[in-house]
Amino acid sequence: MRLLHQDFRFVFEFEENTKNLLVVECPDIFCKMVRELSSDDLMEEGRFVLSEDETPVKKKDQLLCVVNPLAVSLNERKLSGKLMDALKKEIGSSELLLESNQIIALLENYASNIIQNADWELTCSEKLDVSGLLKFLGIQFQDEQGSLLEKLTDYIKVTSDLLGTGCFVFVHLLSYLTEYEMEKFFEYAHYYKIYILLLESKEPEIVKKFTNVAIIDKDACEIRLNM
Repeated sequence: MRLLHQDFRFVFEFEENTKNLLVVECPDIFCKMVRELSSDDLMEEGRFVLSEDETPVKKKDQLLCVVNPLAVSLNERKLSGKLMDALKKEIGSSELLLESNQIIALLENYASNIIQNADWELTCSEKLDVSGLLKFLGIQFQDEQGSLLEKLTDYIKVTSDLLGTGCFVFVHLLSYLTEYEMEKFFEYAHYYKIYILLLESKEPEIVKKFTNVAIIDKDACEIRLNM
């Protein structure tokens, strides 16, 4: 997988065991790049191009930009929807389907008895199915308040599993994690073959720890390129 920007020379070739860093010191360019990477369709908006085997791909299929690492949640709408789809598929292909149907029948019979014994004309809103049963049970990811490193590692793994996201861009992540935590984060990502690009607004002290580095200075000049 490859990420480039049409206005600059840098090209990030996402490969195993690489640590990628893009430093953009010019505030205007930094802001534009964050907006471009956060847009819904990388092929139609902005100057970034994401490709795989020389073929451009849509950002929403492979890349996710995390602007606020503190706000990540396993129970965001996209992940919750995919979780429900995965659980329904699992239930439909296992002995859980019979058990689910039995529970649904019991609940429908219970609702029917309530309606028959009430003093008013009542009805159920809709017929219960596996989706409704899962919603009723309130099944969701365990999103406890652990360390930020734990939350981020869980987030990239689950997002990769359910959405097929292969590349994550994190904005200012070095402001939140220690050098040790950063090393552990990359180790985790490498183990699960997930690619990480850090986008920072100033060159960090640990810049030599990265494999691929592109720096754009305050004058919009690409002053260093390690690829």
